[in-house]
Amino acid sequence: MQPSDNGLTLIVIKPDIEERKLTRVLLNKLKDKNLDIIYRGLVQFSLELVRLFYQWDVVIHPKEIGEYLCIRPMTFLIVRGDGAIPKTCAIKQELRKVLSNNNPVLNLMHCPDSSEEFKHEYALILKQQTQKEKKIMTEIKTNNQVEVILFKKKNDKTLFLVLKRNPQKGGFWQPITGNVKPHESFEQAALREMEEETSIKEYLEFVDTGYSFDFFDDNRNQHEKIFGIHVSEVSKVVLSSEHTEFQWASKEDALNRYLKYPGNKEGLRKLCEKLSI
Repeated sequence: MQPSDNGLTLIVIKPDIEERKLTRVLLNKLKDKNLDIIYRGLVQFSLELVRLFYQWDVVIHPKEIGEYLCIRPMTFLIVRGDGAIPKTCAIKQELRKVLSNNNPVLNLMHCPDSSEEFKHEYALILKQQTQKEKKIMTEIKTNNQVEVILFKKKNDKTLFLVLKRNPQKGGFWQPITGNVKPHESFEQAALREMEEETSIKEYLEFVDTGYSFDFFDDNRNQHEKIFGIHVSEVSKVVLSSEHTEFQWASKEDALNRYLKYPGNKEGLRKLCEKLSI
């Protein structure tokens, strides 16, 4: 899996797909390509939202666009599956073969062409939702994960933070880990997870180890990137409910006494290489 592929995309179902009775065709094509609809919602577009959504400088045909996209709320789908973005783009092209070329405004459906477009459009749609809907949408799992290794300097030694998961979640030791939310970059997710799992907000240095690995969990392929974050010696760790203990460990102790999984150990080794330790 490519690191930019978070396994998600979105589809905005436009009015003419329903008028042409092609909605069922779309749903069948998603199923045929092993894509699952994990969320269905409504979004009310204004002309300004249309402009921001498509990243236009101006809306060139405001009357036609307004009548087409802004009269009533439109259904949007959040879709999950390997290669979700290219697969939905292919479906869009298949469906558009039924169209004549005399009205370029009418085009059945929208889906992003890249993960960058997806994050941009997802964030805009998210802002239009109610608080309840926002909570559901921000908890949608992507196929991307982060591992964040906090480290600090003390008496000329480098110590690394390891956390013990609560017994219900395995009771093993690990660095900070978490899922990348649909609208986040890996780096944004790393900083958010640091704050959520330790309450630490400030840092001295952010290190991309350049190391990542793929694994299968929760019935899907996942991609994990490893980062190191240098924090102050006096940073105070306040654990979330996910963990019960923490230790600031030397490289040797972290590798030999605490960390359980090979991916976590290799991530620490790669960070130490970056730090010349």
